[in-house]
Amino acid sequence: MHQISAESAKIWHTQVYSISGISGKRDMAEQTLRINQDTILKLRPEQASSLAPQELYSVSAGTLYQIQSYAYADINGSFQGHVKVALKDTAIRGLNTWFVYGLHVQIEQDGKLVYPQEEQISLPILRITRNTVLKRRPVPSSTLSGAESSTIAAGQSIELQSYAYADAQGDFSSHIKFAIRSRADFVRGLSTWFVYDRHAFVEYDDQIVYPPENPNTPLLEVLQATLFKRRPVQSDQLAESEKFPAAQGTVWKLVAYALSDANSPSFNGHLKFTLKYEQDYIQKLSTWYVYAPHVQVERDGVRVYPPVLSKPQPSPIYQGTAFKLPGSSSTFYTDQPIVPGGSFTWGEATKNATRIPTSVTIVNNIIALARELQKARTQIGRSFVINSWYRPPAINEAVGGVSNSQHLTGKAVDVQISGYSGRRVANILMLSWTGGIGIYSTIPDIVHLDIGPKRTWGF
Repeated sequence: MHQISAESAKIWHTQVYSISGISGKRDMAEQTLRINQDTILKLRPEQASSLAPQELYSVSAGTLYQIQSYAYADINGSFQGHVKVALKDTAIRGLNTWFVYGLHVQIEQDGKLVYPQEEQISLPILRITRNTVLKRRPVPSSTLSGAESSTIAAGQSIELQSYAYADAQGDFSSHIKFAIRSRADFVRGLSTWFVYDRHAFVEYDDQIVYPPENPNTPLLEVLQATLFKRRPVQSDQLAESEKFPAAQGTVWKLVAYALSDANSPSFNGHLKFTLKYEQDYIQKLSTWYVYAPHVQVERDGVRVYPPVLSKPQPSPIYQGTAFKLPGSSSTFYTDQPIVPGGSFTWGEATKNATRIPTSVTIVNNIIALARELQKARTQIGRSFVINSWYRPPAINEAVGGVSNSQHLTGKAVDVQISGYSGRRVANILMLSWTGGIGIYSTIPDIVHLDIGPKRTWGF
């Protein structure tokens, strides 16, 4: 999908088999491939159904192999969810290099788990937003045979192994290419399909990661509990079906907003807005009104409505959801910067106050990470979209995080920068970031940053 720089290529050659700074090429290190469930070794990282019998070798759960080295990607990208291993002192059909599906195995080095490590297991989810067609090729469905397409209903969700929107030959004509994670969900026995990107999106930890968000997308933030209305009149003049309660602190992504139009110099003090995403539509309708003093609109982190007064406020006044943090008697707000004057808020760290830290240590880790993120944001000069920060254990397990994830202690964040691949962000920060940097084969636009030990993975 994405090419890496010459400098990254050098890093690859030294770290492709390296986790936490320990090289898989080290002669003294003993590396073990542990088979966790019945699976198949393959000579190529493809679906078993597309390989010849001589390219397959069945192995049982509990089987152990000593290995010389392993990799889950090379300079051209990932191995479609597979791990490449070189067996040590063992040959199968005269060959020692094989591929195996990554979710079926783990790799230990000197008794320590090194794969999967940190966020190499992740759980992107494809959400279908309208009745559509899954396709074997990214072309109009009318040009496909019946065997090359399959209908799917709006509201369906599919757990993915990986997804892509382009390869070395270019994009997929506004389609998402995806590989299904579980064999039980395969469509007609096949894991890899395409879907039109206006009919679906990819989500990770409740955050849309594809299509990527435009930083200029207007965001409507509700400052106090209010009503969305179908007409700009007093609420008592509306039927119940014409009203929708909007909670304080909620944020809605918009296509557009207005205080007036050609037919009306004003909307009786209301703001008219159109929701961007079909999954956010209210009663299947995109256009609503709201009493203007109850909301504000931002673009790329800057408030555009109501206009910012030139006279500075003596002290910040926060309008987001209020909550408490361990170790402090103060009240915090979701729109309050973690570090005074900083770009990252407590709402981003706590998923809008739905994931409150359980200890002072976690709170301090979040603050320390926010300081490092601010340096990185200044270095790159673009806004960061936070996809995932602090995760309680149940949430971490639900999104596929490993049991020792840095997210559990507030030390890690997954971020996205519009127009940048995760690999590009990682390359920019490689020398300056003091902790861990990881990129995903499953979620190409996301980069993992943490303030744990300095290490890299995914390159």
